[in-house]
Amino acid sequence: MKPALHVQLKAPSANSVAPSPAPIMNRPLMEYLERNPRDPSRETQYSIAAGADSETQSIRSIPETPGGTRGPDPLMNYTLRPEDIITIKKLGEGSAGTVCKVQHVPTGFVMARKHVRCDPNPDFQRLLQRELKTLDRCHSPWIVTFYGAYMEDDELAICMEYCEGGSMDAVYRRVAEKGQTISENILGKISEAVLNGLVYLHKMHHVIHRDLKPSNIVVTMSGRIKLCDFGVSGDLVNSLAETFVGTSYYMAPERIQGGKYPVQSDVWSLGLTMIEIAQMKNPFPKNLAAFELLHYIVNQPVPSLPEDEPWSSDFRDFLNQCFIKDFMKRPTPEQIMKHPFIEDSSKRSDEEVDMKSWIQHVWDFESPTAQTPKII
Repeated sequence: MKPALHVQLKAPSANSVAPSPAPIMNRPLMEYLERNPRDPSRETQYSIAAGADSETQSIRSIPETPGGTRGPDPLMNYTLRPEDIITIKKLGEGSAGTVCKVQHVPTGFVMARKHVRCDPNPDFQRLLQRELKTLDRCHSPWIVTFYGAYMEDDELAICMEYCEGGSMDAVYRRVAEKGQTISENILGKISEAVLNGLVYLHKMHHVIHRDLKPSNIVVTMSGRIKLCDFGVSGDLVNSLAETFVGTSYYMAPERIQGGKYPVQSDVWSLGLTMIEIAQMKNPFPKNLAAFELLHYIVNQPVPSLPEDEPWSSDFRDFLNQCFIKDFMKRPTPEQIMKHPFIEDSSKRSDEEVDMKSWIQHVWDFESPTAQTPKII
């Protein structure tokens, strides 16, 4: 394997000539990662299966092995270079950059690529390298896979797993358009997967997500629920002043009040995320200015499901536990995993709650194995 290449993250000045894009070897990521090699046993334990791309039969995906582990990485022996990557379509765009579905031409492999504008501030660059290191070391069924990154002019291109089912905000909008609802059993599987991801990040990497919301929960066409944007897009994009109101909807009271950011803050955000997916709309009043929204979150009663809707007492209590305003009394992700709503969900088999058939039904994706889902 070729030696890893170090990336100079500092953006060129207006009067300087931009250097050629400097690729980063995706395995290992940077020179400093060579001093902290992977633990192969841990990689096997937390490797994942990327869902096959449903739109283009010729595009190869990581082969799935029995038990849901990931086969050989097709990018293992490649340096990611801009000239080897073509854009298939744009997936989204925000003030911090653009996300596109792309293809690595030498292998035919499909990824999601996110461009993040790089601030020349040294503190930002140190944070960026730390976050990339964390991304590279995450191997979990509940976290999107990081494939590599490279500099292109003054932007960092981050290549991640492409999840064909899209983000949960796109999913619930699609369900609403079809005049359908999302069942509590599906909500249970989503909550269970998100909590597994949060527990993994905290226990294995001492990372708090900090930006949990429906758009940062994605699903593959095989029905796997995964977390994304917990690192670069959480801390770094927020530091670049990404749309404040959009993120502040999911902020816990302690964060709004300027306190520390404990792991329980992610649980508050999970509650808001799940009630939004359940009702297929944001639970807060519309058209609030940023200050009004923050004041509302801290001082007004917490969101709740309408009493006339047929939700179970377990799901209602699960949300109530997420919405405890005093974070010292609010459960951690690991603690709330023991809630009856989550424990009951974990006991339901894939046959009972067929997430694959469900997401394929949502997007009207037809395949030889696709069937009408048992639970919608």
